[in-house]
Amino acid sequence: MSPCTGQMKDAVEQLKAAELVADRIMILRRIYELMNENRHLLGVFCELDGFLAFVHILSTISSTSAGLSSSCHVQDILECMQLAFMVASKALDGHEDNIDFFEEFVGYDVLSDACGVSLVHPPTSEKMLGCLLSLSFHNFGLVDMFSTLVLCQDLADLDVRFLEYTPSSFGTIHLPHVFRVAWDFMARSLTTSGPMRLVVYKILEHVTQSSHYNLAVLDEANALPPLFSHFASSSMGISGSDSPSPERRLLSKILKRLFEIGASTQDVRKLLQCAVKENGELDGEMIELLRTGMKCHWPPHMSLQGSSTITKWMGDVKALPAAGLTLSMWAWFEGMPLETHSLLGISFWIDPTVQLSITANGTLTLSTKVRQEAVVLSKSKISTARWTHIAVVHYPSRSSNPSIRIFIDGHLTDSLDWPYPVSEITGGGRLVLGDTIPGRALSWCLASCYLLSTPLDDNLIKFMYGLGPQYRGNFQDYNLARFFTYEVSTSLNMHLLGSTSDRDTSSLKRAIQEGTFVSDNLIMLKVVPEDTRVSPWSEPCSSLGSQSNIDASCRGNICVVSRQPFDVTLWKIGGVRLALCLVHQAQTQHELSRTISILCDSLRNCWKNSEEMEKIAGYDALANILRSKGTLINMTSFETLFEFFGLSFRSPDNSTVTNTIAYRAIALDLELWSSTSLTIQQAHLEHFSFLLRASRHRRFNAKACLSRLGIVRKLVFALQSTWYPAETIPHLVNAIVVVMQARFPPSEVIKPVFSYISANIMTEPSDPPSPRSSVLLTVNQHERVKQLLDAVISLLRVPSMYARVSESVPLTRVVLLWVTEDLSPSVACQVLSVIGIGLTCSSSFAKKFELLSGWSLLRKRLPPVWNEELHRAAVELLLPPASGTPPSKNTSQNVRCPQILPVILVALRHGLLVCCDERNPGPSRSVTESILDDLIDLYKTEPAFSQLFKSQSTTEVLIDCLSILPAGNENVKISAQLTQLALLVASGNRVSHHQKQQIVDLTKPGRKVPGPSPSSLSSTLAVMREETLRKAIICLDQWRNIIIASEKERYQKMVVDLRERRRRLGSTSAGILKAGSERDVWPHLVPERTWRLDETEGPYRMRIKLEPVVEAPLETRPRQPPTLAADSEISSTVQSEPTADGAADDDGSQALAEDIAEDKHRRVRHELEPGDVIEAVNTVARVSGVDSWPGLLIFGKSHLYMLEGLVEDESGEVINAADAPKDMFFIPGSTSRLRSSQPALRWKLAHIVGFSNRTFLFRDIALEVLFKDSRTLLVVFLSASQRHDASQRLQTIILHHTSQERQSAFSLILRDMSIALPGGKALNPNTPHEKALATAQQQWQNRTISNYAYISILNQLSGRTPNDATQYPIFPWVLQDYTSETLDLSSPDSFRDLTKPMGALTEARREVAESRYHNLESIGERPFHYGTHFSSSMIVCHYLIRLAPFTSMFKTLQGGDWDLPDRLFSDIARTYRSASQDVRGDVRELIPEFFSCPEFLENSSRLDFGVSHSTGEQIDDVKLPPWAKDDPLLFVTLHRHALESHYVSENLPAWIDLIWGCKQRDVESLNVFHPLSYEGAIDLDKITDPVEREATIGIIHNFGQTPRKLFNSPHPSRNLSGTLSLPVKVKGGVCEDALALARDAHPPKVGFDGPVAHITIDSSGKVCPTSHGELPHPFRNDDGVRWDHGRNSGILQAFSRGTVVQTIESVHPTCATFADPDTLVTGSTDSIVRVWHVSYGHSSVGSSFKHNVIHRKRRESVLSLAYLLRGHSGPVLCIQASRTWSVAISGSSDGSAVLWDLNRGTYVRSIWHADGNIPSENTSVTLVAINESTGYIATCSACFLWLHTITARPIAKLDLLSTCHPTSQVSSIAFHEREYSQLGILAVGDGQGSVTLYTWNADGTPDGTKAQWEFVKVRCLLPELDSSAAVTALEFSGYVARTEAIRPSVC
Repeated sequence: MSPCTGQMKDAVEQLKAAELVADRIMILRRIYELMNENRHLLGVFCELDGFLAFVHILSTISSTSAGLSSSCHVQDILECMQLAFMVASKALDGHEDNIDFFEEFVGYDVLSDACGVSLVHPPTSEKMLGCLLSLSFHNFGLVDMFSTLVLCQDLADLDVRFLEYTPSSFGTIHLPHVFRVAWDFMARSLTTSGPMRLVVYKILEHVTQSSHYNLAVLDEANALPPLFSHFASSSMGISGSDSPSPERRLLSKILKRLFEIGASTQDVRKLLQCAVKENGELDGEMIELLRTGMKCHWPPHMSLQGSSTITKWMGDVKALPAAGLTLSMWAWFEGMPLETHSLLGISFWIDPTVQLSITANGTLTLSTKVRQEAVVLSKSKISTARWTHIAVVHYPSRSSNPSIRIFIDGHLTDSLDWPYPVSEITGGGRLVLGDTIPGRALSWCLASCYLLSTPLDDNLIKFMYGLGPQYRGNFQDYNLARFFTYEVSTSLNMHLLGSTSDRDTSSLKRAIQEGTFVSDNLIMLKVVPEDTRVSPWSEPCSSLGSQSNIDASCRGNICVVSRQPFDVTLWKIGGVRLALCLVHQAQTQHELSRTISILCDSLRNCWKNSEEMEKIAGYDALANILRSKGTLINMTSFETLFEFFGLSFRSPDNSTVTNTIAYRAIALDLELWSSTSLTIQQAHLEHFSFLLRASRHRRFNAKACLSRLGIVRKLVFALQSTWYPAETIPHLVNAIVVVMQARFPPSEVIKPVFSYISANIMTEPSDPPSPRSSVLLTVNQHERVKQLLDAVISLLRVPSMYARVSESVPLTRVVLLWVTEDLSPSVACQVLSVIGIGLTCSSSFAKKFELLSGWSLLRKRLPPVWNEELHRAAVELLLPPASGTPPSKNTSQNVRCPQILPVILVALRHGLLVCCDERNPGPSRSVTESILDDLIDLYKTEPAFSQLFKSQSTTEVLIDCLSILPAGNENVKISAQLTQLALLVASGNRVSHHQKQQIVDLTKPGRKVPGPSPSSLSSTLAVMREETLRKAIICLDQWRNIIIASEKERYQKMVVDLRERRRRLGSTSAGILKAGSERDVWPHLVPERTWRLDETEGPYRMRIKLEPVVEAPLETRPRQPPTLAADSEISSTVQSEPTADGAADDDGSQALAEDIAEDKHRRVRHELEPGDVIEAVNTVARVSGVDSWPGLLIFGKSHLYMLEGLVEDESGEVINAADAPKDMFFIPGSTSRLRSSQPALRWKLAHIVGFSNRTFLFRDIALEVLFKDSRTLLVVFLSASQRHDASQRLQTIILHHTSQERQSAFSLILRDMSIALPGGKALNPNTPHEKALATAQQQWQNRTISNYAYISILNQLSGRTPNDATQYPIFPWVLQDYTSETLDLSSPDSFRDLTKPMGALTEARREVAESRYHNLESIGERPFHYGTHFSSSMIVCHYLIRLAPFTSMFKTLQGGDWDLPDRLFSDIARTYRSASQDVRGDVRELIPEFFSCPEFLENSSRLDFGVSHSTGEQIDDVKLPPWAKDDPLLFVTLHRHALESHYVSENLPAWIDLIWGCKQRDVESLNVFHPLSYEGAIDLDKITDPVEREATIGIIHNFGQTPRKLFNSPHPSRNLSGTLSLPVKVKGGVCEDALALARDAHPPKVGFDGPVAHITIDSSGKVCPTSHGELPHPFRNDDGVRWDHGRNSGILQAFSRGTVVQTIESVHPTCATFADPDTLVTGSTDSIVRVWHVSYGHSSVGSSFKHNVIHRKRRESVLSLAYLLRGHSGPVLCIQASRTWSVAISGSSDGSAVLWDLNRGTYVRSIWHADGNIPSENTSVTLVAINESTGYIATCSACFLWLHTITARPIAKLDLLSTCHPTSQVSSIAFHEREYSQLGILAVGDGQGSVTLYTWNADGTPDGTKAQWEFVKVRCLLPELDSSAAVTALEFSGYVARTEAIRPSVC
């Protein structure tokens, strides 16, 4: 032992023994000096238990200081305290072994306890806190910080004093756990006022700014929740002022830094809650915090500081893989190291194999075993403060390429040709991340690291990079591309399109299409935060199974940040709907810009949010929201949105469209942007230039992003509309031109523009317009067309564009289209400009123009409108400018267009005629003078011009002008000019002698000038030209009319589509914004929910579920649809004139008149499922109760759709039902209603299980379809033939999709009925209808089905349905005792006489019935006994008046108001007396709800029915019999018992004979009703008189409808021998023989380790147990799903025969259940419930799973996500689902169970176990169960066992904490299932192996009180003496060996 060691030993021993503070001070100083002198003594201090002495000193100091008051003693204690911490700091600073020892053998909890008293004792608290803080930083310059700074008076003073401690004092936190001890006490100061809180804030401010590692430490210390809680709960100086206090601003700054690395779900939920105030306004501070957090996208990661390492061992792997390797890592660097720092190293035993490092300048270095000297990779440079993907690929050998390839962010940066390293020393391999050399300073983060045993090619590295740092899976997902962000997807698309060879990108395409690109077993190692544990004492393992699953161990300063980024957390809480709601709530420009930023940031980097946004049509909803906030959109909002779309305002050359869906929905919604300010309008229209001109990706943008979006048509439509003001039109026109220039197909961008111009270019309208005018546009609109034409002309001057246009449209003909009869001068100028361009760019233009009689048309149409502008244009066309300069008199020019000279001369002639008579059309006198001046000058200066008069026809026009020399002094100049021109022409040798003589004769002085001669041009040639021109004009007019008609039709269709889009957007937006529940983040924004009876049907069409009422949103019409000003003047019969002879067009004259696709169903196509095709459409009315809803029944190729509110007109066009003729509402007798924006109902064709042809009001034109999801659809057709066609289609569909799945008897009956004859009428005993009836009868006789089930089947077979109130199912009154306190079901006196109809139960009523019958018979009328019926729509609505939707139906039948209060259904006893005894009463029977649905007896909506006149009581809930104990549930339960009793079973055949059987019209039985109530008595189709028809319908409604007769002979009786509750021949059951149950002596063997989680029983009765994490398919145990339970891999796998056929990552399942073979429901740790659709292949053999994946060219999903259900706030622990009821129930650690609707994918209700007085760990709902027969729900936590109905109505509760032993916690539950059982059984298994059978009843209710239900123990099956294993699964089997059995399974 060295002397120093001995001294340290003595000092430590003395310290342990010292009790006086002064002694301790002295010893501690000595120890500190020894440590400073010799660092070796740090370890000695630890070995001598110095740390225990340190903790002991702190503990004793705390106890000593508590009783001291002397200041000198306090100072000694404080000094001792500081020295103790200094010694501990010295021993721990940089000494890993000491740190490890302290963590393992002392612990920070002990340190916290030791400091506790001193921290709360005022004299020592500030010093102790300073010591802890100093220890955590190893900087004792901070020790007096608290005691010094708390003296500051305010924050300004504190800022000055705080400079003494910064910036050097706050570096990196070296001991995070010590800091957490300090923080736990600092956090307490947040709730106290005074300077201490400010000091804490200042410390946090600097700590958070020092390094990212400090942020990670604060996150690990859970610093955020108390800070934010204080921020949210305190006003802190902002009351009465808009400006927050400095303290609040400081805290806000700290929170923003903490929020950067994410937050917990609870924190983000609270932040969202605070963001929206109770009044709906947004809180600006919270919104800013939310925006800050959303902008940061830190994934879960490991933060490494300095010399820190993460090590992962390779298990049995002892060398590098022979096939090569790939190293991949995502890293973030806060700065560069001062010297080279190791990032990654692979070694085997002590043999380093691969080493990757980073240098001080950010470049990477690489060394391997074969090249041990590190090589600098100069091109592989790393940037700071951003996530970087680094990949190294090493091939064993490559002949053509280097063997090592290094990639940065997916791009190849360096390559090396090195040999592959081979290890000579074999041993345990390991991967080390980080540097072990002490003193290295590098702050960096690691998100993930992979070592693959295969070299990936370059494209797969690019793919891996695209997954981003958030990805931490195993690359096994079938659709890995869904993890891409929009930017990554666009980048890869650019790469694929830019590739020159498909072979080069084949691997990338395969990875995108198929997902998995590397086998799971090729992942040697994976390091992710979830698998990293910060513990230093891990040793290598050699046999731990899969190497990739071994946890990584850490040494040094490493913090694991497990927080998810804000966008992911938002998705967990509520998804993008929350962000959309924030945008919706914004009321100012600032709020809107902030909320849009939040939304865009939540989508930009989170594929989950992006996927959901697309699935819910969120972009459409956003567009609809922004429409109403156009004036609030500022430049910030605009730039935020378009940067999200992909534009770059900082670098326009990088602009592209990354999100086409959002771009189409929002950026191309021109109506939206036209409502913004002028600045935003212009910026929006200029963005097209960014994409299609400025961007270097413009070709990609045009080809891949913007093609097929119809941009030009949208822009032209906006130009036609009145959306944009005049100031914006130039920008709109420029946008059109920009798009025209882009690389789009000409048919998309050129033809629409020229078609629009050609249809709308014409003269400005006069006021008023001419009756003959075909004016379409106002002056303003005409100016728009001119502006567009000017822009197009400028475009045509570009030769390449002229060529594109010429290829797309016949330009010569198009130009002539613009030369209309009422041509304007300005348009004429534009025409001449185009002609000039054509002559310049095309050598054949002039010839084509001549062949089309173009020049002749110009001579005819231009002169009448000639003006100075047109003249200048003609001269420019004649002689083009030289070198771009305008022509001048002294410039010699060549003649470009000689054909225009005759036009000019004809214009001159018109000008002369005007001089003669100003009423003639033509140029003015001044213009005429200009014409003559120019012609004279040209003739004198341009020889080429004079040559034009060699043409006799040209000279002939001039001679004709000489004949019109005007007289008068005002025309002297013109006459002189004309004479001069004529003499100049005649003076040369260019004209013939004859014409020269004519000119001389006409210009002789004094010669009388003849007047204009109309025949002066009448030569033979002129006549021929006139005829040709006439034909050409006819042809042009025809073409123009076609184009106008085409444009009008297109415009009208776009208007219709626009209205439909508005409606759809309004519906989508309302559906998203109004969806919510009491568990939403903002429950105050969700209106209180009301409930209605759900149409989902349980067993035997039982309807007992309730659904929330969602008000149908009204059609939103924020702005008027765009209209053309004279749209009403457009002729609806625009037709072409007959084609003239010889005018056939063979040069593409129809090119602009494109055919408008005749898609009459375009309005409904958006409702179709992707890829579906319409095969048939029928206009129908959907019947529900007494209402009917017009709509369309659409048969698709894969789905059946029901769309309300739309119908087909006579031509087959889909129109709004509101716009249809009244006679189309063909459903007489029902209330036809119109609902807008109703969501389409849709079902897969495979989910149709049956259908029945129905009658409606005795008309055989209805059809009822039944689906697997327990829903039904009743529709009425226009005719029987249409119904027949639909029936044939359904029959084919059912036969095609029939499966061999197990079905109930009722399902088989329905299936048999589906192929019955129309109306279900049976012609012989062998029809399916008769077979179904015989089957049901036999099952009832043998007691296989209950009385309720049999009556339900008879109702169904006779055409009764709950969908039609006029044919509602009929049930009997079975009781007559409604007065007793106790119901005696053993006494016949309690029952009604079932052998008689209700009208004949008393003697008095029999006499009245007989009298009525004979009286009618005596006068020759068709006699009947009763004027009322036992079932009618009024009776049904009367019973169900308290339950929506029957509430409104009742009022409808009553004319819009309630009936008299005394006539309402309010008392069951009184109602029975009226139906059975009162002479003037009715004869009504009951409905199914009396035996199943207690809710119809309660006025839960608190409706005001009035006050009874007889009793003076308010009509509210229905009065129940005394034996029901004021409980509707008890009434329904006992009523059902009565229905199933021995008496009813014995007498039910007699009642069936009265309703459906041989006594249906029996006179002797007094059972004859009104003749019109029987089938066949009325044929409405033969009644033509509308009045008579309506009267007849009224009779049917009032008298009701007697069901179809089913039996012609007396109904057989039931077999009542044996136990009545069991089927015949079944001797025993659980309910009947519970005490006889015994454990199976030979339980089935379990072929796996671990507890049994599920028990399934196949069709043969074989018990199939499965372990947790695996769930077999309901019908095929070889198929199923599994998940990695207990690990955090997050995967869900579908398997078939042991083979995994699909893997879905990032699901994190915890539990799963099959609702049916097609539906899987899973719960996850992310608190989300997912509903999956399970798809099958069509193979009849083998595995359906396997067929679906393997036997298809492209992998398709076995599991596809159908719904994402949010409601829980904690991990989902258990789940059950029932397709019978279409519900799922999930239990969570948040203390609740949630009921979900599987059909709609919505939240229904919550069942709470959480109680403020019970610890949360005892309220986690761990077990749930659903009774398939009754719909009852059992939920269980550690404290309660609850029983509820399907509507979450509580029944009974069992307090487990008081009734069960703490060690026997409930571990499994299961219902005893039977179609009906009087004794319900719930089996409960516990942790000790016992199984207890419970039932529930209200028998113990005290007299005079409301029923009190409770659990009653039936039997407890105790475990064997030598076994105490927990019962982990329970399942009841059927009648096994003629008895029922319960099968528990133990762990």
